[in-house]
Amino acid sequence: MYSGLEYRHLRYFVAVAEECNYGRAAIRLHLSQPSLSAQIMKLEDCIHARLFQRGRAGAELTPAGRHFLEKAKWLLHMSKLAFQSTTSVHSGINLPLRFGYSPFVNHQLVEDAVGSYRDLVPDGQIEPSSAGSGSLIAMVAEGHLDAALVVMPIGEHKLFVQRIRTEKVLICLRRDDPLARLESIPRNHIEDRLRIIFARVQHPLCYDEIMRKFAKAKIRLTPTDFVASPTEMQFLVKLGAGFGLMLESVPLDSELTLRSIAGLSIHLKTALICLPDHQRPVLPLLASRLAKMCADVDEMSGKKRPVGSVGGELPLQLPMFG
Repeated sequence: MYSGLEYRHLRYFVAVAEECNYGRAAIRLHLSQPSLSAQIMKLEDCIHARLFQRGRAGAELTPAGRHFLEKAKWLLHMSKLAFQSTTSVHSGINLPLRFGYSPFVNHQLVEDAVGSYRDLVPDGQIEPSSAGSGSLIAMVAEGHLDAALVVMPIGEHKLFVQRIRTEKVLICLRRDDPLARLESIPRNHIEDRLRIIFARVQHPLCYDEIMRKFAKAKIRLTPTDFVASPTEMQFLVKLGAGFGLMLESVPLDSELTLRSIAGLSIHLKTALICLPDHQRPVLPLLASRLAKMCADVDEMSGKKRPVGSVGGELPLQLPMFG
């Protein structure tokens, strides 16, 4: 058995798959056809699967080949990005990464982003800053930040957007509240007691969309306290000022708990954004790694992706609500 999978084998395989012909692929790769055929056989031996079968058009992909093609292209793309980012570091043109994050994003995710960037660019420096998602989006679009972890939507800005995590918006209340015994909070209690919400200036598009969601469900909200961070929100809930709105992954004070809203489900998406021309080639690689880390955590916890949520790496803006 041959077990030495190499970068070139992926290039050879993709060339044959795209040309659907060993002869044309060999010319494209500047190889002899027998040599190319031998390398593809080594690849098939390595992954224990037949990738091509002979057809009228020449070399046709098998079902295993079609599946492997997507993975091979992704690996080649990631290798290219890693090479570009490393070249940038060693050429001396790598500047500190100006990285922003919303206070409403789970801080563990921020730490994962910082740690992953340092893994990818060991000598790279980071200049972090925290602000509302609305401000961060504008700062990235205007070139004042290189990347940011934000809550969607993005609006009209043309940015690279990688969805990192989709999670529920839940009601935050005291553990000793009688309603905490329920699995979900009835709508009439939401209208009476949901008083604490993030300030609209933090993210106007998100704020307005949440309000439309409640209005569509015929739940009339009359918030009285507006906060700039989950810490402020939890402080007011503990004081008894009312219920708050909280993302399910945010660390919670031991005196508080989270409950769903009866008959209404709201999901928000956290994304890593940067300019679409990838002035720092490492950023799409970082985004992909973060998305994979969150997917692995969700899989281990048995969490299912909400119906209507958008997955995968997309170079365009993603819809926010499921």
